[in-house]
Amino acid sequence: MSTWARPSLGERLEPLSRFYHRASDQLFIRRHSLQFDEFVPRESLVTSATDSLAHSYNYRPYSTYQLNSLLREAFKTGIPFQNFVDVGCGRGQPSLFARRNYPFAHVYGMDFSEPLIEAAKRNLQRTPYKNVSFVAADAAQWKVPDGNTIFFMFNPFDAVIMEKFLRLNLDHFARFRSLIAYGFDKHRDTMCNLGFEIMYRSWRDEHSILRYAAAYSTR
Repeated sequence: MSTWARPSLGERLEPLSRFYHRASDQLFIRRHSLQFDEFVPRESLVTSATDSLAHSYNYRPYSTYQLNSLLREAFKTGIPFQNFVDVGCGRGQPSLFARRNYPFAHVYGMDFSEPLIEAAKRNLQRTPYKNVSFVAADAAQWKVPDGNTIFFMFNPFDAVIMEKFLRLNLDHFARFRSLIAYGFDKHRDTMCNLGFEIMYRSWRDEHSILRYAAAYSTR
């Protein structure tokens, strides 16, 4: 006779944790009159980076609960992270919540859509945060800042731009103990082909954390 495994305490408490997390986040959003939730189809995105636009995906906000889950896993490594960088930041939701919940010295949000960056800056102005920067830039041409960094991506572009972004910045990943927190990790194989390895993955949530293997092999 088969038996079913009892859910762990963490699994039983997860609905309550999600409810509390969402309520806290919504209170923060309302308190500061922040504007995040709006789906933008790719064809409506405005940018001068026409080649990257052809390889982009629709913009949609990312779950702050899932973001928090990824960042908790990243901090379990014990790495002293200086920066959080959101590649394809949209209106700035992950950047502002990373600043709210974690002790990053600086938070950067980058997106190729100037109107989305302007919206992110307006959201930032409604908060008390001073160490957050939003920049309009093309990931295929953007050199990332120095320092141990968590790079967050919510599947902003396809494998073509992913490879260009990573190749341009492999020197950073070789020098620093940086990680990539990848939401809806559709192109993780592209990362692995360039020398990254998966440290953590949730098959249920389809997100993962990757590191540049060569940077850790000599440490």
